[in-house]
Amino acid sequence: MKKVILFGSRGHAKTVIDILEKQNLYQIIGIFTDKAGMIGTELMGYPILGKIADFHGSNKGIVALGDNYARYSAVNRILQINPAFQFIKAIHPSAVIGRNVEISLGTVIVGGVVINPFAKIGMHCIINTKASVGHDVKIGDYSTIAPGATIAGNTTIGTLSTIAMGANVIHKLKIGNGTVIGAGSTVIRDIPDGVLAYGLPAKVIRSRPIDERYY
Repeated sequence: MKKVILFGSRGHAKTVIDILEKQNLYQIIGIFTDKAGMIGTELMGYPILGKIADFHGSNKGIVALGDNYARYSAVNRILQINPAFQFIKAIHPSAVIGRNVEISLGTVIVGGVVINPFAKIGMHCIINTKASVGHDVKIGDYSTIAPGATIAGNTTIGTLSTIAMGANVIHKLKIGNGTVIGAGSTVIRDIPDGVLAYGLPAKVIRSRPIDERYY
């Protein structure tokens, strides 16, 4: 098995650990985190070795941070320390992946996900539990499709964007960069960059900075 390290120690990290164990392709040798008080302890039996800025001794792994901007920042910090670092994919065995789907490095596909043919998933994305991604959908880097969200065919989701739990996006729409669609919303028209939108149908509520936490 290839030896890998994990970056992050919160709830999403537990999900990623479970996926990597089920993939049976990698051996997790340790975890780096910026969560105070966890260094020197364990998470699910794996040692927490230090802060993210202190990582060493491995050239392969994955960032397991649920927040898009935090994940983006961590990836950049890692590459500054080791420009040759190789990011892996974590794909749950129960996920249904259609023909000619492209899944980029660093991305996490959680159990029960369906991704239909010719979809393209960017780098360091999260497609979460029982999310559905339609045919020919394009999802930008560092974006999240939350549990139970449905993205219809030929839709484009920008970078650093989130479609929250149970939201629905109808076909052929465009969701901008850095945008959050609130939980349970239904999107029936294009949504621009850098906004929070929610409702039935979803409407733009306000602008949001790209580094604003969304949960």
